[in-house]
Amino acid sequence: MTTYNTPIPEEVYRILRKQRYQIKDHSAVKLCGWVKKSLLENKNCYKSKFYGIETHRCIQCTPSVIWCQQSCVFCWRVLPSDIGVSQLSYPEVKWKEPEEVLEDILQMHRKVVMGYKGILDRIGKKKFKELLHPKHVAISLSGEPTLYPYLGELINLFHRKGFSTFVVSNGILTEVIQEINPTQLYISLDAYDLESYKTICRGKEEYWQSILDTLDILRYKGRTCIRTTLIRDYNTNIEKFIHLYEMADVHFIELKSYMNVGYSRKRLTLDHMLKHEEILELSRKVEELSHYKVADDSYDSRVVLLVNEDRKIERFIK
Repeated sequence: MTTYNTPIPEEVYRILRKQRYQIKDHSAVKLCGWVKKSLLENKNCYKSKFYGIETHRCIQCTPSVIWCQQSCVFCWRVLPSDIGVSQLSYPEVKWKEPEEVLEDILQMHRKVVMGYKGILDRIGKKKFKELLHPKHVAISLSGEPTLYPYLGELINLFHRKGFSTFVVSNGILTEVIQEINPTQLYISLDAYDLESYKTICRGKEEYWQSILDTLDILRYKGRTCIRTTLIRDYNTNIEKFIHLYEMADVHFIELKSYMNVGYSRKRLTLDHMLKHEEILELSRKVEELSHYKVADDSYDSRVVLLVNEDRKIERFIK
């Protein structure tokens, strides 16, 4: 058995480690594929194009590696149902203090990137030094970050160290969303009503009402973004999202195609992916029906950025 104090089923732990997750108790870090492309091919992810984040200086992490209230059909992570494991219970987790979690995340990241020291001739000393001194934290790797009870304190600790932070949440824990203040807050909105929510996100009925409550408070938050993952035959009737987008009144919307990768391939097929041109077409429909306007797009990631014309803020994070 593994020697950690958090109840991660052995089979799930082995799968995550095989996928090159670094895991310390309930936290994890995984080197994003775009960091590798940035180092070796000089290509950057869409967060760089949309918001100015330096790809190779970004940590992809989570303080709640396997715990989530939903079982989204499009999730590329391994879900308990994929391998016949019962739903994971997060009240049993022995949550560590935020100072410890921050250090765990930084140490795991450093361990992951140190391997690139062996190819300094390819990436250059300057870029390697920057790699060892990240400036951005994407709290979005896996699991639901708001289940970590000290998330607000963890975010504040990162800010005090000079990091910018993105948090991606399913929006169920409205009271936590009210409390936290990351540099940019993402809410994943992949369904437009209760029926589609049960089909796509496979969450409980009461969770849908909680998500609506969260959408209703986003206009009072700092930098906010709704991300909608679009799946053919599931939720491409984009006009049904408009009233939710208008209600939330967020600064940005990202419309992104489902990608047939990871464990999602057990639930969906390549045919469920949309072409980039289709994402652009749906984005233009949002533009026609709302006060959001297309601002940018990334072909490789099949994602389009829309901005709120009535709540304009500086796109690029300094």
